Amino acid sequence: MNWKRIGLIGGGVLLLVALHGAIWWWAVAAIERELVANLAAPPFPGWRASAGVPRRGGWPLAATVDVTELSAAGPFSNIPGDTLRWQAERFSVSIGFAHPRTLVVNVDGRQSLQAGMAAPVPFSAERLRTEVELVFGGPARAIAIDIAALQAALPGGPLGVARLEIGAAQQLAAQKGEAAVTVSIAARGVALPPGPAWPSGPAWPLGPAIERLLLDLVITGPVPRIADLADRAAAWRDGGGVAELRRLELAWGEVTVSGGATLTLDGQLQPVGGGTVLLAGHAAALRALVVAGVLTPRSAMAAGAVLALVARPPAEGGAPVVTVPLTLQNRTLAMALMPLGRIPLVRVPELVWRPPQ
Repeated sequence: MNWKRIGLIGGGVLLLVALHGAIWWWAVAAIERELVANLAAPPFPGWRASAGVPRRGGWPLAATVDVTELSAAGPFSNIPGDTLRWQAERFSVSIGFAHPRTLVVNVDGRQSLQAGMAAPVPFSAERLRTEVELVFGGPARAIAIDIAALQAALPGGPLGVARLEIGAAQQLAAQKGEAAVTVSIAARGVALPPGPAWPSGPAWPLGPAIERLLLDLVITGPVPRIADLADRAAAWRDGGGVAELRRLELAWGEVTVSGGATLTLDGQLQPVGGGTVLLAGHAAALRALVVAGVLTPRSAMAAGAVLALVARPPAEGGAPVVTVPLTLQNRTLAMALMPLGRIPLVRVPELVWRPPQ
């Protein structure tokens, strides 16, 4: 046997193991320093956070830092007193050596979320994983959140979501017409709480389960670098910025909706624009709007008569589909149906850009 060759190979293996261990130690120490620094001084103004003693792990495939009993609280709007509080039983941050530019955050165990003076909402999930695309020397460029088997104890009863996927990306150098921010949301298998959604009528007129909700939103540039939020919104609007709802799909009970819209901001920095949806199951949708108090029975009857006239069965078969133009103006979402004109549907909450004086 060539003992010298075996010794060289063994020495090389030991050197590689030692080098890998040194890289792991450096990486996990860097993650721990960053995590501890962010807990001591969160990057968001007015926020505070705390957690248990960090614990290192993940070797040999990843550099991982775990903490327990994480707690974070801070403002989530410009309105004084709007405070968000989040608690998590276990929280881990890791970077896999196979994907060194992706930061992975996993949250396990019991959690709770509290907004303002409302009661805390406890929740848990089989998987709550966040991946952040890292950029050397700059802010994160993209984030993806994957949640499976979410269970939340809302005041009206339990809420369940089989799968929830959220993705977002930003391009700070975007110009007019270019995508500055993209957001996608996909929720499937939503089991709604059994508690009443409105003072009268069934809890959920369209049924207690939403099969799917899909949404793709693109906000085009340019993105002004202005500290004041209201001034930034005005500069974005004046620079030709628009928000494009490029995809909307909803399957809820007898109703299916698909479509898109384009929005911008008016002179009062409130959303304004319009779009078109394809609606199947319009009779059930109108009944639900009556139960919710959005439409009067007389208005729903008139709208139903018009929709029945313009509804067409799809080529592949199924329930008749009607094309419904929508407008958003003066914070009112309305259907534009001829000969009825604009039928108001929902009063949109006001966007508050500055705290009230």
